[in-house]
Amino acid sequence: MLGGMRVLDLTRFVAGSQATMLLAAMGADVVKIEVPPGDPYRWQGTDQINGESALFMALNSGKRSVAIDFRKPAGRDALERVLASADMLVENSRPGSLAHYELDWESVHARYPSLVYGSISGYGDVGPDAGRGGFDLILQAESGLMSVTGSPESGPVKVGAPVLDVGAGLSCVIGLLGAWIERQRTGLGRLVSASLLEFALTSLGTVAAGAIVSGEVPGLLGTHSPTFAPYGGFRTADGWLVLAGAGSEDLWARTCRVLGLENLLADERFIDNARRVAHRDELTREIESAMTTMPTARWLARFEEAGIPAAEVQDLAQVLASPQLAALGSVQELEHPTAGAYRLLSPPLRIDREMLRYLAPAPVLGSDTRVVLAEAGLAAADIDRLVSQGMAVAA
Repeated sequence: MLGGMRVLDLTRFVAGSQATMLLAAMGADVVKIEVPPGDPYRWQGTDQINGESALFMALNSGKRSVAIDFRKPAGRDALERVLASADMLVENSRPGSLAHYELDWESVHARYPSLVYGSISGYGDVGPDAGRGGFDLILQAESGLMSVTGSPESGPVKVGAPVLDVGAGLSCVIGLLGAWIERQRTGLGRLVSASLLEFALTSLGTVAAGAIVSGEVPGLLGTHSPTFAPYGGFRTADGWLVLAGAGSEDLWARTCRVLGLENLLADERFIDNARRVAHRDELTREIESAMTTMPTARWLARFEEAGIPAAEVQDLAQVLASPQLAALGSVQELEHPTAGAYRLLSPPLRIDREMLRYLAPAPVLGSDTRVVLAEAGLAAADIDRLVSQGMAVAA
């Protein structure tokens, strides 16, 4: 889909790396620029495969690696040659930090007005917090996301995965592709900015909308909804399931019948959705008093027969082994030159009913330095000189 597009990847960490890896999966030639000794994720993370970081490979498959120190004049000149051939540049540095190397939007746009520029940050590129570094955990706290996640017993809890990093990266990709389409018409690039804070607010959805309209601040919601009840997680005899039994009054009535709690239908505390929300804690106790009498599987069978949406809370081992993921092809295997075979999640897109695939493994540091610099017009002797002077690494 994006064959012929070259993306200069100046990203590190999750948000930017995830964004450019998705572009690679769609066919773009993503050239990852690494200042030696390389992306910090090459030696971070707890899981290693034959000495290679599983964290790095999970975020950089399908890319090429050019290891060059653009902080020094000779390295910067070489990078400029590569930049001249790029259609996009994507970075997630602290706003303003690339201006010293003339790699900020204003400088790059002045030299290459057709280049589409993507920038991912913690707080956005304007405002009093623009210059602050962005971390998923910090933004989960400052965005209000943690204020509605968790229970009074647990206190505020972060979401278990880096959802703001991933979401900000996906937001950036959407904007980049829109700017790329516009460039076909105008010939001009655009600046696409995405941030963890802005995605966090979008992800709060109806919770934030309700606060804006009512002025009321929701508290910790646990697994439940501030708008509907019963709609959340409930204990069973051997685990947990989630139940969405509040889509309509008919659904609520069927839920009560399955649970053997028909008496709740006439209870004034639960007579309509608004009152069920107001008395959610009492409703939860009533439902769990019934659910803890049987195991999860038996309740799921009963809910399914009655047409009531419900699901077991599964762990990742269950999910990865599920027939549904196998049918989708959500896990693929790649062969790394030093780590050997490794498995990773496929891109979250299906095109013409086929799951997208990463076409190459994560690169070894500097594996493509010589090839990419030669494509940019550097002579072999000049590349050798950069390597010998320690300004580039060529595997």
